[in-house]
Amino acid sequence: METATDGRCGYSLEVGLSDVSVPAGECDRPAWDDNDRCVWHATVDGKSAETLEEFRPEPGESLDGAYLRDASLVGVDWLAEASLVGADFSGAVVNGADLGGADLTLANMKDLAAIDADFTGATLEGAVFTNADLRRATLEHVLTNEAVFTDVHVGAGTRFSDISAYEREPVKPTLSDDHPLEAAAWTYRQLQRIYQDNALPGLARESYTQEKDARRRLAWSEGDYLTAAKWELSRWVMHYGSSPYRVLLAALLSIVVSAALFPITGGIMEIQGERAITYTIEDPSSAPVWWIGRVFFKSLYFSVVTFATLGYGDIQPIGAWARFLAGTLSIVGSLLSALLVFVLARLVTW
Repeated sequence: METATDGRCGYSLEVGLSDVSVPAGECDRPAWDDNDRCVWHATVDGKSAETLEEFRPEPGESLDGAYLRDASLVGVDWLAEASLVGADFSGAVVNGADLGGADLTLANMKDLAAIDADFTGATLEGAVFTNADLRRATLEHVLTNEAVFTDVHVGAGTRFSDISAYEREPVKPTLSDDHPLEAAAWTYRQLQRIYQDNALPGLARESYTQEKDARRRLAWSEGDYLTAAKWELSRWVMHYGSSPYRVLLAALLSIVVSAALFPITGGIMEIQGERAITYTIEDPSSAPVWWIGRVFFKSLYFSVVTFATLGYGDIQPIGAWARFLAGTLSIVGSLLSALLVFVLARLVTW
């Protein structure tokens, strides 16, 4: 940060991060009143919109490092598309203001009041939102990788994009070398926490699912097939731990498929008194329909009992393949039962 010279501001932004580049050069605006800096960089709290409007920036003009602490900027529209990298908005009031398309990278938004403000398309990477009021604000298509949202106040009227800008475009983050899908996952994780803190469980669940889905596609794109397969299994079996209905459907499919396979993998044998009746189908094309129906009914009963790990009872699998199938079904049943309990418990805690 340079000192003022010859009545000029001389401010130069220093972010203190070696891997972050900001436009070089000193501010050439005239010093404001009795200050050493221009109106934008003078360390004076509580600047008014009227004062700043006299020096409103031209389109594309840099306001990087602007000092707007406790400023009153209600309803202003001349900060849209502005470059405000590293600006200090702590305690400022921007209710109803238009900040669409602004570059607010690394900006300090602590205690910001931004009710009904419009941040559409803004870059908020690395910005710090602590105790900020974003009720009814619009934050669609914003870039928020590595932004910090702590104790942020939002409501049902706060609008975020259904799909992260990193995922829609895709757009590479500017503060890191992260893959766009990694940045999208970060965004969804932040949204999940924001929604949970503001008693919006439905939106929190949706953001949770979007985060896991982004990580699944990231694993595929990076060739991490083992991790990708894990995410795919979680997706289809329990929708990343959020759908008990998918677990129940997986259980039903396991039972029905096993019931169809038992008759053609050796069959099953039922003990009735001193009689042993074998239910098997060697050639489905030549077996009578009534026999196929009876065999399938018995196999379905055996599948249900085996899935529930209640033991074989009065029906036993015949042959190595049928026994292997029965053992596998028993293990799958135990796993899916545990998953169902996990998913139900997770839903209760949202």
